[in-house]
Amino acid sequence: MKIASIVLATVPFVSGLRAAQLWYRSSRVQIEPLWAQSGRIEPVDPVQAQSEWLYGIFQASNASGELNRRAAKWTAAAVALSTAATLAGLV
Repeated sequence: MKIASIVLATVPFVSGLRAAQLWYRSSRVQIEPLWAQSGRIEPVDPVQAQSEWLYGIFQASNASGELNRRAAKWTAAAVALSTAATLAGLV
């Protein structure tokens, strides 16, 4: 039973580390305007330049949100597995 408790304690730890990695990656998402993504120079028209920056912000926000969503799932798994490990240790 001790082996099962050790395994049940290790899996939440790994899940928590994975969640931390995803949240770290989420915080490191860079905003890149559309013109830079496609290898063009910045548009002279300020309205077009601003709209391409906004598009870059939208893309970065989506990428960061997706990483946050995955990290939250890993955190939920870590909490559930940690609870299972605690309950297994009581038996």
